[in-house]
Amino acid sequence: MASATSSIRGMFFSKSHEYLLPFSCKRRHFCPSCHQKRVVEFGEWLYGEVLKKVPHRQWVFSIPKRLRIYFLYDRRLLARLSQCAWKVLSAYLKQGASFDDASPGAVIAVQTFGDYQNFNPHLHVIATDGCFNSSGSFTVGPDPQSSDLEEAFRLEVFKMLKKEEKITDSIIENMMGWHHSGFNVYCGVRICPSNSEGLEKLAQYIIRAPISQERMIYIPAAETKDGVARVIYQSKDGKSSKTFTALNWLAQLVTHIPNK
Repeated sequence: MASATSSIRGMFFSKSHEYLLPFSCKRRHFCPSCHQKRVVEFGEWLYGEVLKKVPHRQWVFSIPKRLRIYFLYDRRLLARLSQCAWKVLSAYLKQGASFDDASPGAVIAVQTFGDYQNFNPHLHVIATDGCFNSSGSFTVGPDPQSSDLEEAFRLEVFKMLKKEEKITDSIIENMMGWHHSGFNVYCGVRICPSNSEGLEKLAQYIIRAPISQERMIYIPAAETKDGVARVIYQSKDGKSSKTFTALNWLAQLVTHIPNK
């Protein structure tokens, strides 16, 4: 390569040649470009090396807005939230088995972002649709009902937050009286082991980056009436959008940077 005399964002120039060199920021999760390679590799690895060749389902566990602030300022609680969900889900799957040594399996991923990048901690779970026994045999369980888990999940989260001294009995009593609890459990359709594409896409989905460049439109300050730069972000279904000032957009994004 000829010696470079100047560089601009990875593009190097010499007197007679121009070279475009791809650089990576080497960061996980937050950068949609660099993280996408990890997303694809994770999906392939999960399907090929981790998941047994048995049916699986996606589960999603979410919590009410009133409790989300505790997870924003204490990221340790995200791991505790995963433990709450797994305790409830594993017990539920074991109940559907006809043998005593039942053992389900799962992969749990934490996501902190909503449709418009608002802080919304929730869990995506890829779980076996049934249980193994001690000899390794697998038995498919009965069709699950996600509503069966919501109350148990709520109680586990309350117990965990009280133990961590984030909430008190009076807060629990108040929230137990809500007509709509704000807790939600979603259960997806059964994915057969032969559906490699479906399982890989699901694995990629649960660890996707919080921001999509395709859904974002940046408007420079010079093009706005008040001289304030803005970002327009489309919803996932593309039917609506929300406008942010550039600084507010950045402030909201940094809440999703994971711990080192």
